[in-house]
Amino acid sequence: MPKHQDSSADKPAAGAPFAQLAEALRARPLPRKPRRHGEPADAEAAAQQPPTVEEQLDRAEICSRSGRLDDAIAICNALRPSLVAGNDPQSLGWCDFVLALSHLNAGRAKEAVIAGYRAIGKLPPGTRLMRSLTMLASAVARTGDATGALELLERAKQQLPLVESARDRCLFWANCGTTYHGLGDAHEAIRHSMMAESMLGEFDDPYVHSAMRMNLLVQRVGLAVAGCNGVETPELTELFGAFAAHAERLVAAGQHYPVAKGSEDIADAYIAIGQNEQARETLLLGIKSADAAKASPDRGALELRLGRLERMAGQYRRASAHIGLALELLAQGELLKELAEAHLENSLLNEERQHWRAALDSYRESAQIRERLLIAQSDARAHALTVRLELVRGSTAG
Repeated sequence: MPKHQDSSADKPAAGAPFAQLAEALRARPLPRKPRRHGEPADAEAAAQQPPTVEEQLDRAEICSRSGRLDDAIAICNALRPSLVAGNDPQSLGWCDFVLALSHLNAGRAKEAVIAGYRAIGKLPPGTRLMRSLTMLASAVARTGDATGALELLERAKQQLPLVESARDRCLFWANCGTTYHGLGDAHEAIRHSMMAESMLGEFDDPYVHSAMRMNLLVQRVGLAVAGCNGVETPELTELFGAFAAHAERLVAAGQHYPVAKGSEDIADAYIAIGQNEQARETLLLGIKSADAAKASPDRGALELRLGRLERMAGQYRRASAHIGLALELLAQGELLKELAEAHLENSLLNEERQHWRAALDSYRESAQIRERLLIAQSDARAHALTVRLELVRGSTAG
């Protein structure tokens, strides 16, 4: 649609942009309590101490998983120089993990791969390393490198004996599912997500439960649409109903970001079978959730779809307003794939209105952004291959 033991143990596992966001959302700062009569003054002073590195990284991860990507990256970039100077490899590795996660959620595969490989090179065996490996596998999958992504998942699987938490083990299988989803293998994605779902009864975490179920719903809808020949099947009817009920529960619980992410895929499914009014209702629901989650780029992706619907209906003025807002919001988040699609949609709109110069300008902008995206993906894959070669050489030399 993208979560988290003590300071010596590793943090709970996670990995892919949408599936991993849930665990961090439960970490809410507690309200400060007033000092009671007779309570030592140093207790109040301690409460006013600046946050620790660990607390700041936890905050950055929460921002990343709830869509506030710029805030997450800013926290990590501010912390990183002191972590490098302080010779604290584990904290530095975790900082690089959060950076990689944030770039991945923002659609920047190159930056995610570079930071992800920095992270796994510093983290010791355990849950944190497993989380970083699964996140990196998802990033590498975005570049089209199936072999590299599967190798990273296999390395992550080797960490499982070190992980005792049922919740973390569940998240491992869920993140495998999101990686296969990124590789376009819907059957394997669903198989691994169902393995994760089968473990939900072993631990109590409503946020993780909600995100896992949303992930599986989206994957199942995608597979069902691919085989429906443009006609709503009983399976799709059931899945649409399950999404509506799940989204209602999430909104009531204040979990808006999964709803915003899931709405994109569900709306696409409705459009694929020609049910544009249901698609519009789903997009409006997603926009409300994106606003509540302060996830502006994700709202941009939803506005783009609304603009496409209005263009197809001949409502050009409405389409122009939605596409214009989408371009603004997507540019803020640097979501290159979606931004290129928005410029292409704007080109189509101007072409239908016979605004030929504007159509050509938008088409050129779309092509230039797609070129940037392809170069970034190529650079990311080249970086991943270089690191893999260095690892092979190191193991051979050893």
